[in-house]
Amino acid sequence: MPAALSARAIKRKVRSVSNIKKITRAMQMVSAAKLKKVQGRLLELRPYSDKIVEFLQGLSSQVQGLDFPLFQVRPQVKAVGVVAVMADKGLCGSYNANMMRSVQKFLDAQKKPVKVVAVGRKAVDWFRKQGVELKAEYQGLPTEVPFAKIREIAKILTDMFLSGEVDEVHLLFTRYVNAMTFTPGSVKFLPIQAETAKGKTLAHEYEFEPAPAEILAKLVPRYVEISFHRLLLESMSSEHAARMNAMRNATNSASDLIDTLTLQYNNARQAGITRELLDIVGGAEALKG
Repeated sequence: MPAALSARAIKRKVRSVSNIKKITRAMQMVSAAKLKKVQGRLLELRPYSDKIVEFLQGLSSQVQGLDFPLFQVRPQVKAVGVVAVMADKGLCGSYNANMMRSVQKFLDAQKKPVKVVAVGRKAVDWFRKQGVELKAEYQGLPTEVPFAKIREIAKILTDMFLSGEVDEVHLLFTRYVNAMTFTPGSVKFLPIQAETAKGKTLAHEYEFEPAPAEILAKLVPRYVEISFHRLLLESMSSEHAARMNAMRNATNSASDLIDTLTLQYNNARQAGITRELLDIVGGAEALKG
């Protein structure tokens, strides 16, 4: 009887693990679909972003005495703005934990006040636990982030810089390489790096109307928006890839556990049958005696 109970318990466990396997498999497929969608947007945006950078570099080389506020390096950095991008949910392996360690390392290195914009519920919760007051927070951003939302976040960052509230803005995100490789990274978002804007010329000669300085005044805000959008898409791609990999590993682990439990079930069932046969044979021998 104990063997039969053990077999039934193992069978229930197999059924439970099988149900979990179905869930993790479904989550893996959902993450793969989202990754494909975000990757598509990132691949579409990259040529546009690269072209804006090239055009910005070429125009900057033709403007004498470049004097735009977003290019101005402050002689003394009194406060730093930080944008930290994390996920809204867990179940994505070490993605959020790696970002938390990276953000903590960055904050520990700062010897000046920090103004924080948190993107993602995990980032918001983590900063609140650290007792950090947030300048702004954004949670539940969809896979296809509306450009109006990108423009809104970029405006907050530029306003913080232009008003003198912060003297630098750093973006902490996860750099996407491929579906298996993504690492925490950081860029100095504002002021725009001098090497990004100067020292290169356009591949072709153009005649500009209006003057390059006027075009540059319109181009710089768009450059800021597109650059932020690109880095946000890199973080989102990394999140979905991390979740897809984590759910695939969980599915594989569930399959291995089912195989092990099935073997245990068969052994327990066989042991129960053997004991029952021994009982029958023993009873028959006792009746003969």
